[in-house]
Amino acid sequence: MAKLTFISRVKSGKLQPNTGKQLVKAIEANEGKNVIITIEKLSAKRSIQQNKYIHVMFTQFTEALNDLGNEFTMEEVKDLCKAKFALIDVVNKATGEVIGQRIQGTHEMKKDELSTFIDSVINWSASFFNIKLYYPNAEMLIDLEN
Repeated sequence: MAKLTFISRVKSGKLQPNTGKQLVKAIEANEGKNVIITIEKLSAKRSIQQNKYIHVMFTQFTEALNDLGNEFTMEEVKDLCKAKFALIDVVNKATGEVIGQRIQGTHEMKKDELSTFIDSVINWSASFFNIKLYYPNAEMLIDLEN
């Protein structure tokens, strides 16, 4: 069976009437089968501004790390940060069991996930490497010591 996605606003604890009817039909079509039902808040994909900023942030971070005597490429720094802050569970769709983890690509992240990822990288760079990175649209350096 193909994966079905329904998008609906919830009002007074109920789905929009048409969505509810479609969902009931999909459930009835799977009579006697095991299914996974996931409810997730609809969230926008990362913004163009976030996309531009993340490139700037990784450029700054790479240059600062290399000033400390390293020879990283920007892609290596990005991979290092994703391995540290973007691990997600891999779930067996048939059983719902977590069978491992994988690194989530930044292109897969929604706005709020990417904001959390950026905050984590900025805080880690400051606390672990004493490297201060700019937040987007900020003229001040983030200084965790103050």
